[in-house]
Amino acid sequence: MHSHSLSTEPSNQSGQPDRWALWVDGAGGFLLITSLSATIGGPASDDEAMIAVQADLRRREALITRSNGQYQVQAVDGRVAPSASASGNRESASPQAVVSLRPEDSFVLGDGVPFKFRLPNPLSGSARLTVDRRYRFRSHVDAILLIDDTLVIGPSADCHIQVPHAAGKLVLMPKENAWQIKPAVAGTQWQNLQCGTRWHDFDLSMTLEKL
Repeated sequence: MHSHSLSTEPSNQSGQPDRWALWVDGAGGFLLITSLSATIGGPASDDEAMIAVQADLRRREALITRSNGQYQVQAVDGRVAPSASASGNRESASPQAVVSLRPEDSFVLGDGVPFKFRLPNPLSGSARLTVDRRYRFRSHVDAILLIDDTLVIGPSADCHIQVPHAAGKLVLMPKENAWQIKPAVAGTQWQNLQCGTRWHDFDLSMTLEKL
């Protein structure tokens, strides 16, 4: 990890929309974030965090960032700590300025709101972030997907979005101001995933929305 301090402002180097909602039948709703960083916080009347949670968190509790394939979460106006359960300690872990994240790591924001960080697919740098079931993300999504390169949807546990009834794996990739989709099979062609239009194939149905 680099030793210099990180900016606490969300980063969007492309200038393109960096948040999308993907609704997948049989799996739920997902917030797709393509920027290099995103604020995490509680509900607010204005200037809400990019990842907003129905919980007792400050408006800008923390910032999660991706750099050179590495993820970390840092405190902004609040508190961040490694999960005590992950370390095997009964007592709460001490707050830290920055927590580096590895696959299957957990961390806690504020006074005890737990999050789970996963990198489901070894061939993709995209991550999945969930919050403890006692809390909910705003916009009624089930998980946050932090997009590095590609997103995998399918029936197995190595998919970012697991859909048990899917007939196979699909790969999604952001390109400029849009998304492309194709089966995870060599030789298949990319096709555009149109916003607001229901897409159906491989026993899967989904709808993409631009936020």
